[in-house]
Order: sequence, then C-alpha cells, then structure tokens
Amino acid sequence: MLLNDVRYALRLLRRSPLFTLTVLCTVALAIGANTAIFSVVNAVMLRPLPFRDPGRLVQIAEKNDRLNLSSFGASVLNFLSWREQQKSFEQIAAVGFATYTLTGNGEPEQLTGTPITPALTRVLGIAPILGRDFSDAEEKPGAPGVAMISPGLWKRRFGGEQSIIGRTILLNGNPTTVVGIAPDALGLINGSDVYTPLTIDPAKEIRLNHVIIVFGRLKSGISLEQAHADMNGVSAHMVQQYPELRDWGVGVITMFDTFVAAPLKLGLLVLLGAVICVLLIASANIANLLLARAATRQKEMAARTALGASRKRLVRQMLVESVMLSGVGGIAGILLAYWGVRAINRALPPNTLPVPAVKLDIYVLIFAAVLTLLTGLLFGIVPALRASKVEISEVLKQGGQAPSGGLRARLRNTLAGAEIALAIVLLVGAGLLIQSLANLQRVHLGFEPSGLITFQLAPQKYPRPKVPLFLRSVIDSLQALPGVKAVAVSSGIPFGAGNYTTSPVIALGDSALPPETQVPIDWRIVSPGYFKAMQVPLLRGREFTDADTAQAPRVVILSQSTAKKLWGDADPLGRTMVRAADRKTAFTVVGVVGDVRNTALNKESPALYYSLAAGAAVVMDVAVRTSVPPQTLLAAIRQKVHELDADLPLANIRTMDEWLANNAAQPRLNTVLLSSFAAIALLIAVMGIYGVLAYSVDQRTREIGLRIALGATPRDVLQQIVGEGMRIVLGGIAIGVACGLALGRVLSGLVYGVRVYDPLIFTSVVIMLAAVALAACSIPATRAARVEPMIALRYE
Repeated sequence: MLLNDVRYALRLLRRSPLFTLTVLCTVALAIGANTAIFSVVNAVMLRPLPFRDPGRLVQIAEKNDRLNLSSFGASVLNFLSWREQQKSFEQIAAVGFATYTLTGNGEPEQLTGTPITPALTRVLGIAPILGRDFSDAEEKPGAPGVAMISPGLWKRRFGGEQSIIGRTILLNGNPTTVVGIAPDALGLINGSDVYTPLTIDPAKEIRLNHVIIVFGRLKSGISLEQAHADMNGVSAHMVQQYPELRDWGVGVITMFDTFVAAPLKLGLLVLLGAVICVLLIASANIANLLLARAATRQKEMAARTALGASRKRLVRQMLVESVMLSGVGGIAGILLAYWGVRAINRALPPNTLPVPAVKLDIYVLIFAAVLTLLTGLLFGIVPALRASKVEISEVLKQGGQAPSGGLRARLRNTLAGAEIALAIVLLVGAGLLIQSLANLQRVHLGFEPSGLITFQLAPQKYPRPKVPLFLRSVIDSLQALPGVKAVAVSSGIPFGAGNYTTSPVIALGDSALPPETQVPIDWRIVSPGYFKAMQVPLLRGREFTDADTAQAPRVVILSQSTAKKLWGDADPLGRTMVRAADRKTAFTVVGVVGDVRNTALNKESPALYYSLAAGAAVVMDVAVRTSVPPQTLLAAIRQKVHELDADLPLANIRTMDEWLANNAAQPRLNTVLLSSFAAIALLIAVMGIYGVLAYSVDQRTREIGLRIALGATPRDVLQQIVGEGMRIVLGGIAIGVACGLALGRVLSGLVYGVRVYDPLIFTSVVIMLAAVALAACSIPATRAARVEPMIALRYE
C-alpha cells in the first residue's frame, strides 16, 4: 500500500512541475543552510574534544579583578607553587610559547614552537603517533635537547619517514633529537610545528612574569566548584608568602570555555537561530502551497472518501507526498551544504575556529536526514489534516470548488504573516551586522596600512646583545632598495602574529590614579623610525634613537590614551614608571604618540613602546613601506636578508591589507551569512504573500466578476485585494519588529558602533519589506482588476 502511495505521489508531482520545482528549491535552500551551519556548530560546540574524558580537563588561569583581567596567563613560579600545594587535580601541566629556526635539511624554515611540561600528554590523555613523549627528567635544565614534531611537519619536511625517530635536527642551531610524532590533538593547544620540554630553572624566573598557560585534570569526584575553592585556598596561602601577589587570584575554567571564546559561541548560536528561522519560513510557505493545492483536490478527496477511503488513509497519502518532496529537496540541500562548508573553510583564516576544518561527518548527515524528515512532516501535517476532513455533500454542492474563506483562509493568512515576522527579524539582524561591519572598515586605525609589507625574523642564534645590531643592518640594507620609503622593526606589528606582551605598570610620583595602581599595558619593542614608517603621529617629545641602548637611561614612548590614563591632562614627558613585576628599573617617558588599534578593529590597545637598541624579542616583525606594489619587492627583500644571513628564513610574509582582512574575516562571514539568510527569508516570505493572494483571486474569480458587473470599478477591486495582502503584511511587521528588538539585545556582543535599537535600521527594514510586499500584492490584485465579468460568470 505504501508503494502505491509513492507511485501515486510521483504521478501527481510530475503533473505539476512548477509546484514541485518551487517546493524542492525552497526545501533545498532551507536544509542546505541549516546543515552547513550545524556542521560548524557540531565541530566547534558539540563534538567532544579529542582528549581522554575531556569533561575533567580545565585551564587554571590567574586573574586580577582590579585590572579587570578575568583570565590571564600564569607565571612559572606560581605554576610550581600550584603543583606542590593543590589537592584537586591528578596532575597539572604548563604550556609555553617559542619560535624555532630549522636548518641543515633543505631551505631554512621558521617553525612555531610550544614548550610543554612532560605531564601535558598525561593530563590530556593522549599519546604520540610514533615514538615517545617527554620524560620528567627532560624538564630539568641541562637535559639533552629533544623534540616531538607535528604530523604536518613530519610529512611536509621529512616525507613521513619513520626513520625520523632518533634523528638529530638543528633547531636554532642546537642539535635536537626527534623522539616522537605528536598526536593531532596536541595541535589544538597551540597549533605548533615543534614541541619541546619546558625547561624550568626557578632561579631565572620572576614571580609576576605571566608567560605560560596551565592545564589540569580533575580528580575523580572533584567538581569544578571544589577545585576552584581549593585553588583559592592555595592562592591565599601564596599571598602570605609573596605579598606582590595580593591583587592576583586563580580561576578554574572548563576546557570548552578555553577553546570556544564567547563571541564565537554567540556568533554561531545567532547563525543557527537564523537558519532555523529560514527553515520555519520555508515550512510555512510550503504548508501554504500544500493547503492551496489540497483545496483544489477537494473533489478528489470527496470521491475517494465516497469509495471507502478512511481519513487515516487520506492523511497518509498526503504525508507521503510531503515527505517525498522534503526527501528530494533534502538530498539537494546536503549537496548545497557540502559546497557551503567548503566555502566557509576557505573564507576563514587559519586558527579562527578551534578545529582544523569543518566537515560533513556522519553526525551532520544524520542531523540532515532527521531534519529533512521532520520538515516534511512539519509542512505536510496541517494540509493533510485539513484536506482529509471532507464533507462530501458540501463538496458536491459546490461542484468540487474549494471554499474561499473560513478557517482554511485564516490559516493561510496566519502562516503568511508569520513568514513576514520571521523575515523582519532576520533583516534587522542583517542590518545591524552590515552597519557594524561598515563601522569596522571605517574605523581610524592610527596608522596607514596601504603600501606596507611585513614579515618575521627570528635571529635567535645571535647573542642577545647583538640582535639589535643585526636588525639595524637589516633595516639599512632594505632601505637601500629602489621603491622602499621606510623600514622599521617591531616585536609586534598591528594585527600581526608577533609577540604581544602585556605587563602591568605603576606610575611613580603624582598620578591621576591612586598610588600603587597597576595598569596592564602592551609592551612593544620598536626600532628608531618605527612611528614614521607606520605613519603614527608623534604628538609630544621625541622618537627613539640608536643611543637609547640598555646601557643608557631606560626610556619609553606612550600612546596618548595610556599617558592620559596615568597622568590625566598633565604633561607626561619626564615622568617615570616601573613594571609591577620588576620595580628595580624605572622608565622615563620621552614621547607620546597617537593611539593605534593593534589587536582588534573594535577596540583600542593602550601601548607602551620600548627601544630596540635596548633589547630585542625572540621574534621580530619587519615592516617595509613601499612606493610600488608591495609584493613586487618580495624577491629583492628576501635576497637582501639572505645576503646578511643565508640561514635566516622570512616567515609570515603578508601585506598589512591582508592582516586587516584576516582580522575582519569572522565578522565579515557572520554578516555575509546572516544577510544571505535574510535575503532568502525575504524572498520566501514575499512568495508566500503572493501565493496567498494569487490563490484567493483564483478562488474568488466569480465573486470579483459579479462585483464588477454590479458596478465596482477596477480601482475598487485593486484596493480591496492589495488591502487584504497589506493587512497580513502589517500584522507580520508589527510582530517582527517586537521580536527584532529582542534580537538586538542578543546581538549586542557582535556589533560595533551601532545601537542595537537603531531606529534608522528598523525603519529601513520595515519600509523595504513593505515596498517589496506591496509589489508582490499588486500582481494578483492587478489580475483581479482585469477580470471580465461575462467571462468569469460564463466560466462558473
């Protein structure tokens, strides 16, 4: 019997190709969008982390309420104290940051590195793919150099040969034995090429130098709250031992919250809600189409009922048709989702998501299949129930014509109004994100990005005092190139992947802040001429010179907001400060420069600049300003650097425009996706209004002809039909605006420089939707106004 229903449904669908194609396209768009976004949500938020019992894994972070730092890195000395005193964790482990230059096996290559304590693999519950991990003895100073390498580096550089285990490679010029191939899961921690033991020498560490991240595995039966209470006790005991820790506490954070940042989580949930709205709009529209189609089949249903078909039998037949439509549309939707996921993976820069790539795995396919089935039932059940409720005598009395009013009409109007309301919600959300993205792209950066090409150098093989001299030779060599206007070096260029060191400072003497107030500041090491090269305005004082060495009095240059925060409107030149972690050395302010957005387009970064001549970081960024297209100079730049040191690779080579584009990639993708969903929703909703009025006109042809015959003008008919449609639209708009106000509160964490209740955006959305809906209403209304009375009455 089911097979007969399927055959009959196929015949019906073939006889109405336009209806079938409309439904299939609508279902495909809705299922495709939902599947694509769910695949991202599944990969980021639903799939368990690839560690043993990930629910017991946490990050142990330092925090400082006075500095508004809810989660901060830890110091090595504090980690050692925690490891000795804590009682809630099976083990805790630390992760650091490093850069290595690989030489001696082909072209030199700069590699990202992660020093780890040997306990990390045990804490995470993972094991190397090949070889072994580190032993506890390899954490101690003076231990032989060993490393694990990532699977990517193993295959790319060493051809995946198993003989790499036990082989010696040169990292920063030091012989290092490869003891293992790191598991893929370890790459989620820091995405590195090389892992080495974190060597700890307590005598060389500073208590307030926050340079590591700490992870722990909770003991069985210990809750997050108990671990937090335990660490608070440890922290209180440490404050008694070390008074400099009085403002610092400890926080215990789930591994999920560590990997999935709040803005990313909110953005994914908003997009998931958007595609669910699209699905509901599509289901409502298809339900309207099926209601209209079922109404034209009243005579068929009456005949089948008269021949003995039960209501259950009729409902099943109608549901078979709707599920078949949904199934075919769902298959097309999965294909669309596959292309959509590929596009998302290409659009996002590396490390935007805490997973290597988004995939359509078995769980996503199961979701798509279940969603397809539920969608078919959702848009098919109400039309099926309505169509199966047949009064044979009434249908025969009407000659098989469907009634034009009553509950059926009210249901169609309600569904169309709901489509309009949901479309308003999506359009408001899209409008807010579009305005926010436009604001981000117009924001004043504080420097000139055009004409800049940047790259990284890691001259770690040189003695630390000689690194500034080498970098000065790089600057001089590159400035001699034709087309180069200026060259500068920094420990972290704006929006780059450099060394961003945040260290609290304390202003000495008179200050706008209470005494002993610690202010977290980004410390940047920059070369003389950096501000000129980046076109950052010097507002007061002077720039650095080559005389500002480690042997000279220590001097700094502040950003304008930093100077104002420390000393208000008073002149900051000549004033002094110290680092909270090291109060022995005072720094004198010799200059003030304009504020620069360094790490994000939506916020300024208070900064303090330190002279390159006084010391360099492990990795330094070189910025070259050119008067020609930057990429055309890349070969000459590489040649000049290799002339100075053939074993020093250039890494992270990008133009500043590329860095900016990467920084805006996630908000741009959010905006594009939500705008696309809003456009689809608008199209489907307008089709729904058009369909309702077109069906109404078809069913009321005799009534309209009779009214015209009795004296009604075409204008009267036009106004009546348009009025009916716009009443539905205005009702949907009213509900949609109310829901849009609620959505604005949800989006407050994703928008920049725009009010979530912006009246201009709400007004624009309402006017646009009303105009489009009016156009959709006018088409069937015009057709109704042109009805010839005699033809209509003769037809009836």
